[in-house]
Amino acid sequence: MRRSSLITIPDNIDSKYRFVILSALRARQIQGGSVPLLKEARHKATQIAQKEILQGLVKFRIPDQNGDQQEEVEQPEE
Repeated sequence: MRRSSLITIPDNIDSKYRFVILSALRARQIQGGSVPLLKEARHKATQIAQKEILQGLVKFRIPDQNGDQQEEVEQPEE
């Protein structure tokens, strides 16, 4: 894991910017009604999303260098 300011970024995420994008996508899912994978009381959706990604609970897909696709976070089964 790489250390970036306050958060240690997992090795399977190539940059702190991608970590932010993935966290934002997952937070949007949580705000839209998706059930959080962690039982965190009184935390914001963004904090829950970051913790889920750091703990490896969220599956995501990163496009290859040549593709023009965007990152995707899989919707967890409820």
